Amino acid sequence: MHTAAAIISLAQTHKNSLEYYLLSNHMPKQLEVFHRHELNAMLLLNNEKPVALSQFLKCSFRNLETLINQPTYKHYTIAKKKGGTRDIFAPEDNLKRIQKRLNYYLQAYYLCIKPKEVHGFVVNPHYMGTYYNIVGNAAAHTQKKVVLNIDLKDFFPSISAKRVKDLFASSYFNFNDQIAKALALLTTYQGKLPAGAPTSPVISNFVCLSLDHDLSAFCKAHNWAFSRYADDLTFSSNIAISNEQILDIINIIKKNHFKINEKKLRLKTNNRKQIVTGLTVNEKVNVDRKLLKKIRAMLHDFTRNGIDAATQKHFNLKSATAAEHRVKFIQRLEGYINFIGLVRGKNDALYLRSKRSFDEMLIGVA
Repeated sequence: MHTAAAIISLAQTHKNSLEYYLLSNHMPKQLEVFHRHELNAMLLLNNEKPVALSQFLKCSFRNLETLINQPTYKHYTIAKKKGGTRDIFAPEDNLKRIQKRLNYYLQAYYLCIKPKEVHGFVVNPHYMGTYYNIVGNAAAHTQKKVVLNIDLKDFFPSISAKRVKDLFASSYFNFNDQIAKALALLTTYQGKLPAGAPTSPVISNFVCLSLDHDLSAFCKAHNWAFSRYADDLTFSSNIAISNEQILDIINIIKKNHFKINEKKLRLKTNNRKQIVTGLTVNEKVNVDRKLLKKIRAMLHDFTRNGIDAATQKHFNLKSATAAEHRVKFIQRLEGYINFIGLVRGKNDALYLRSKRSFDEMLIGVA
């Protein structure tokens, strides 16, 4: 991994070559030594003027001004798994296209400087040979005497537009005030980071760099393991974690301008089920038994009673099963089975047996 200063220095050193590459799409020889994500990071950091930014985002200067000053979002809510709703603000198509392009380059830069403890909202280029997901996030906490889970409260909405603007003006980017403000306005809505914008996940990771550094240093001093997946923070140790130490962690979180969700703070010893991002970690990273039981039940009902009866039962439908419900049942069951393969491996006996049963049943449905 690089430091931000190193990437910024490289961007300045190769400024002319990067401008030539951006305009001509022809790779200068001196840039061929870099990985794709390193090159994209430097292209992002090379934006110093609004006109250059509009060229970089492939958007006319006038349209870019409109998107900055008059952003349009569609608001809707989705249900949370454990009750309540989450506000989603989805950008309109033109703004979404710009944010997707910006996200591509922000992700490339974050990959250059990311802390090893972060596993969520990270891209996985095939040439890197590394994969950041919930399995890797959980792996650091297997066979530990105690596991502490802490969730950050209102993660995206708690990140203000000012914090985003300050981020782009900070030493991580070194953008001038004009560019920093433009990027902040392009990626925030109603003064905060919107859940629903393509750029929000990676920007939240950048905002958390200081938090990750502080928590990593604290855990290193106490010989703990630490990982973060989005707003899920996990700490584990082979010695007891005291209330005073938990308060120290909470104070570090507060110092970095985040709040904890007190209802989701959990401290579990190894004589109880320890869960990290939905996976059990007592002995090894594994799928929770509740999910395995659900998959077996869905497969059993599918085999014994047919797709219609299985769909009605598992979706609690009182009327006849619609085609869209059958499709949803099949997709969900397939997703669950693929999840077993992700967690336990594609050669795992349970995964292979479940997949074989599912494939055979699909033939019957067809």
